[in-house]
Amino acid sequence: MNYDVSLLEIKLFLMTTRFGSFSDVARRQDMTPSSVSRKMAQLEEKVGSKLLHRHTRSISLTEEGVAFAKQCAEILQQYERVVGQIEQRADTPRGTIRISAPVAFGRLHIAPYLTELLERYPLLKVELQQTDHYVDPAAESIDLLIRIGISQDSSLRMKQFGQQHYVMAASPDYLNRHGEPASPDELVQHNCLVFKGNNGLQRWFIGQEQLQPYEVSGTLYSNNADTLVAGAVAGAGIVVFPTWLIGEELKTGRLKPIMTRFTVSTSVEQQVISALYLETDQLAAKVRVVIDFLAGKYGSPCYWDARQV
Repeated sequence: MNYDVSLLEIKLFLMTTRFGSFSDVARRQDMTPSSVSRKMAQLEEKVGSKLLHRHTRSISLTEEGVAFAKQCAEILQQYERVVGQIEQRADTPRGTIRISAPVAFGRLHIAPYLTELLERYPLLKVELQQTDHYVDPAAESIDLLIRIGISQDSSLRMKQFGQQHYVMAASPDYLNRHGEPASPDELVQHNCLVFKGNNGLQRWFIGQEQLQPYEVSGTLYSNNADTLVAGAVAGAGIVVFPTWLIGEELKTGRLKPIMTRFTVSTSVEQQVISALYLETDQLAAKVRVVIDFLAGKYGSPCYWDARQV
């Protein structure tokens, strides 16, 4: 057995076990699939055992691969813990921090502040990955994960920025032409623009003391929120979206909040906006300063909610 196994090979192997495809790993690491495949072949040669079953459309672990993956995950976590401890002792945050965030939230509420962050911490580098898919921070070496949704039990540490609040809205033009619904039951008479993702149509929950689901329909569905927001601004119909997403449209009057005496949401459970990071003995300075920086920018309540007060 050759013990000269690189950290990159371990990371690529863990990502391969996670995604089951050299192509997916290559895309995330800015490599070619053949390069990833070659690295995995070199790794198998070094450990002296076949770790992966290579199928036509997917890749799976051998029995030896399962055991090796478990050990590699522990090694990588230990490495990141040690690096975090070293960075914690440094006076100035330095190095690359890898942040993962939802696409729209990253565009609206992270990207605009990165220049100021990097000017404040000149030894810091930021790699911002924007995706609406699930991310495993350990497998993908993510330092800071911005997540929006229902808070769940997790092995990750969490800093909550605020709760996610929804608004039902339409353009002044649409309301002039079709009128404003006074109650949830009147939505059947209106054109509702509904988000449609991997789990199907997003449900609208509306109520005063208790949220209830309401069936709505319309002429425009999309898995891209920006498309639906643009449609609503153009007068196509009614949307239900978070304040952080349509706050600017509400502020400028391009969209008008409606049925404001009702609470609206896409879930009966409270959703939160939070920063998640791996459990370590000491929080790395680069992670700590970015969390504090974003928390300072967002405020309490978050500025996109403060606009609605």
